[in-house]
Amino acid sequence: MTDPTSLSFDARATLPVVVHETPEWFVVNKPIGWHSVAARVTDGSATIQEWISEMFASQRELPECGLVHRLDLSTSGCLLVAKTLRAHEDLRENFSSGVGGWAIGKRYLALVANGLEPTGEFTLFFSSRHKGSAKVTVSEFGGRNERGSCTWKVVRARDSRSAADEPRAFDLIEVELIGAGRRHQIRAGLSSLGHPLAGDAMYRGLPLRESANHNCAALHAWKLIVTGVEIVSPPPTWA
Repeated sequence: MTDPTSLSFDARATLPVVVHETPEWFVVNKPIGWHSVAARVTDGSATIQEWISEMFASQRELPECGLVHRLDLSTSGCLLVAKTLRAHEDLRENFSSGVGGWAIGKRYLALVANGLEPTGEFTLFFSSRHKGSAKVTVSEFGGRNERGSCTWKVVRARDSRSAADEPRAFDLIEVELIGAGRRHQIRAGLSSLGHPLAGDAMYRGLPLRESANHNCAALHAWKLIVTGVEIVSPPPTWA
C-alpha cells in the first residue's frame, strides 16, 4: 500500500483558490495532495490551514484558521471556512447535526468499480482504525456516533471499450453525504459494497493511471449548499 504522505508529485505546484465568499464564510477549492490541517503526521507537507494563515491574517485567531470540516489528503474540492467565531460554531454544529431548514448539503463525485445500481443508499457504521493503519472498519451495526449514511446515483456508466486503468473504465457517480460524515465514509462504505474507488489502494480499489489523478483515490468534493447558496468546485479531469 502506498504511503499517503509519499506523493509522486509536488502538491504545492497547485495552490488553493477561494471560489465563493460571504461576510461570514468562504469556500476554498482544495487541490489533491494538501492536508486540511497541520498535525504531527503532516511533517511539513502543504496544509490548507497554513495557507489560510498566510493569506488571511484575521483568520489566525480562529480554531484551525476557521476550517469547518476536513477533507482527506487525496480528496480535492470544496472546504468551508468560517470568518468569525460565531459562524465557526454555528457551521460546525450544522455539519454535526446535518438536519434542519438550513442543513449544509454535501455532494461528491467519485469513480467506482462498475456494476453499482443506478441509484442507491447505505447506512453503515465506521469504527476505529486498524492498528498501524489509517484504514477504518465498516460494519452493519454499531454505535450512534459511528453511523454514516450516503445516497448515490450513477451519472456516467463505464465504457467497456476503455483500457482498464482509464477513468471511463469506471462508473462516475454523484454521492450525497448525509449528516456529519465519518472518516473515510464514502471510500470505505462503497468498498464494503464491493465497489471501491478507482485508485484507492487502501480499500482495494483498481489502479487508475497516474496521469488521471496522481495515484490518488478518485474522490472530489463537488458541491456545498450553505443557506441555500450552491458552491461548485470545478470537476477534475477524470470526471
